Amino acid sequence: GRREKSCHRSIVPGSESSAMADAEKKEEPKGEKRKDETSTGEESKESKRLKPTPPDSAVVRKQVEYYLSDENLKYDKFFHEKIAENKDGWLDLTLILQCNKMKTMRATKDDVVAALKESKIEINEDNTSLRRPGNAPLPKLEARPTHQKKNSFHAHDGGVVTMFKSIPEEQQWAQVKAAVQEKLPPKVSLWHVGQVNDKHECTMVCAPFDGDMTFFETLSIELAGSTLKCEVCYGDVLQKALKEMPKHIRDKRERESRKRQKERNRPIKLGTCHFNNVAMLRGRVKEILNSRSDGEQLKPDGSDFKLIKSLLEFHPSPDKSKGLVGIKVARSSHGDSRCFYMIREDGTEEDFSAKKCLDAVEQNPPYVQPEEKTGDKKAQAKAAGAKKEEPKGAKEKTEEKKAETKEEEKKEEAKEEKEEEKKEEKEEKV
Repeated sequence: GRREKSCHRSIVPGSESSAMADAEKKEEPKGEKRKDETSTGEESKESKRLKPTPPDSAVVRKQVEYYLSDENLKYDKFFHEKIAENKDGWLDLTLILQCNKMKTMRATKDDVVAALKESKIEINEDNTSLRRPGNAPLPKLEARPTHQKKNSFHAHDGGVVTMFKSIPEEQQWAQVKAAVQEKLPPKVSLWHVGQVNDKHECTMVCAPFDGDMTFFETLSIELAGSTLKCEVCYGDVLQKALKEMPKHIRDKRERESRKRQKERNRPIKLGTCHFNNVAMLRGRVKEILNSRSDGEQLKPDGSDFKLIKSLLEFHPSPDKSKGLVGIKVARSSHGDSRCFYMIREDGTEEDFSAKKCLDAVEQNPPYVQPEEKTGDKKAQAKAAGAKKEEPKGAKEKTEEKKAETKEEEKKEEAKEEKEEEKKEEKEEKV
């Protein structure tokens, strides 16, 4: 009986293993089904992903035409040299595609070729190179103008900090100072002139005066047979120069800067609109831009139209507003931002930068000129009468205070002059 049971048991495991094998075979298709389901799920996810929209052909065409225009090539040294190297004036298309703006648009070779079908820009047979219309001669290469940063407009209110480079050998700060002092307006002095460093550079600070920025931006001096152009310091160069400057000169600059800021914070008039300061004007322009929908025109009889039209007169390009009949708000062709567009008599439209106009206003604000009216004269007469009625003691006190402040200012200036003289004597001895 035990043997039979053992034999019985030996048969049962075999039957179980066969049943397990059959079960595994049946389960195999389920695993395959799961794999198929995951693969189809991934494909559906990929199909759901948003494909990048192709760039607007008009925007691509405008950008490529700009790259090959006289306006760009007179400053673009890289493209200028590449076109000049080729006998027939061809420019490799891959160089165009490597530009940052073309990358942001995700423009491809096919996009450029398709966009230039309606352009005068020439394309070779292989669609690999571009050329200016009729292989036009290149403009003369010029130095690109430097644009000031937003925070640098008033960096030199307290006194312009400048630098001269490539100073000839054996020429010291005294010679540089004398050459600059000769060209300065009368009664304007240099506050500080630094030593000529190992790089043959010399920095200096001048007392502020009207038109000082334009003066130094165009200033050049003759020194030991060479012409040196003056450079106004900005950014890291300015900060380094201020650190190397004596403390009393830095303090003096800060005082003068505060004075100019107070003088600048005056009402301005643009067109028929009055603003307390330039910051208020910036805020109003931003409101006009944000309150309009894309493509909406400003009413020609409205105050907003008149304001933007008068603002456009401050644009760096003097003929920018020629033939203007309308202004509208729309999306910029150079990005997702919104801007103003001019509508001309011939129906053409062109965007313009309100920021450039506002920056020009910032540099030369149209201040409201004081006008004497009958009411103002009466008020002045009353004020004069009130002053006459003031007690003699009050007048004497105010006069004493004014005298004290003047004496303190004179003492400070005398100290600064003595320190400068001592420094110059030491440097001359060295």
